[in-house]
Amino acid sequence: MNADGLPSDRLRAYERAVSFLVEAAFALATLLVLVDLVLLGMSVTARYLVNMPITWSDEIVALSLTAITMLAAPKVLFDHGHIEVDILTSMTRGRLSLALRVWSSLAVLAVALLLIFNGWSTAMFSRLIGLLTEGYLELPLWPLQLLLPLGGALLTPVVILHLWQIAVLWRQNGSRSPQDASLID
Repeated sequence: MNADGLPSDRLRAYERAVSFLVEAAFALATLLVLVDLVLLGMSVTARYLVNMPITWSDEIVALSLTAITMLAAPKVLFDHGHIEVDILTSMTRGRLSLALRVWSSLAVLAVALLLIFNGWSTAMFSRLIGLLTEGYLELPLWPLQLLLPLGGALLTPVVILHLWQIAVLWRQNGSRSPQDASLID
């Protein structure tokens, strides 16, 4: 924070970088949703109009849901759209509100770290023993499981940004609510 009480240029630059990363991941998730929509449309059309079902399309859609979730979750967190106990957070003000935001951010960080470390070890174990998906395609499972550490790695910079914003607000004596962190722009 500089002398006039505004956040530093470093915070603004970090926020822009995180925003770019989150938006890129969300764009990819959106693209996957559109691909899934086309696949499901083709599958239904082929099954009921031509009587030639596409056997693998449902599998691809089901497998892509993990990717969509892991790629879209950071955007939801970045936009403060994550689930919180609104009754509790709306009744708090000042530093208590900021303390709840810290607790929430640390909980998300714990989940992100679990996704990173457990997802990685699970994927490497699946690779070691050669696990495949069930169904028609029988794809190697480990690349799909690597989506979990990717999701955790995408959540982590957002949590760091939120904690940094909270620190700035805390230094301002908790005069703003955590939702006002966007005023740091």
